[in-house]
Amino acid sequence: MPVLVDGHNVIGHSPDLSLADPQDETKLIARLHRHAALTGKQITVVFDPSPNAAPDLLGSSRDDRGKVKVIYAAAGQKADDVLRAIAAQTRDRQGLIVVTSDRALADFVRKCGVRVQTAQAFLAQMQTTAQAGARTSEKPQASAADVALWSQVFKEPPTKPAPPPPARPDPAELKRKRRMEALERQVRNAGKLR
Repeated sequence: MPVLVDGHNVIGHSPDLSLADPQDETKLIARLHRHAALTGKQITVVFDPSPNAAPDLLGSSRDDRGKVKVIYAAAGQKADDVLRAIAAQTRDRQGLIVVTSDRALADFVRKCGVRVQTAQAFLAQMQTTAQAGARTSEKPQASAADVALWSQVFKEPPTKPAPPPPARPDPAELKRKRRMEALERQVRNAGKLR
């Protein structure tokens, strides 16, 4: 279910973000990426025009990586106007959620048949999801008894020592053996040489 976020409204209701912070948008975007990764939701966040944004970024998507899309309103336009336009033009109004605590925007969105979630409720949901994600990503701690049990289950069978490599015969010894064999053949053949 896609989520449409009133960016500065959510920042203004966040206990640990501030609209005075020049990195506020970047911090919210990072949290939205983490939330999208954990929930699988498509998220679009809309911000008012940024005085620091390049003119070509205003009114367009600045960041469209993965499941999070970031839109800055065009110069002279408000994020609320962009949010109203998106809510009014969406085909699947039952499947869209707009996150805002702006009463006028929320009333308009509801009249369009789109569901509204308050910024506070969305922030609480993001925190719960992040905590659940942190718990599931932690490695379980094994007790000493567990380690001992599994060490016995997966114990390597004892190995026999490898036999030593065969010794290389001494060349003088080989020559002596060949001469002895030749002498024994001579004796068997009664001294006849071949």
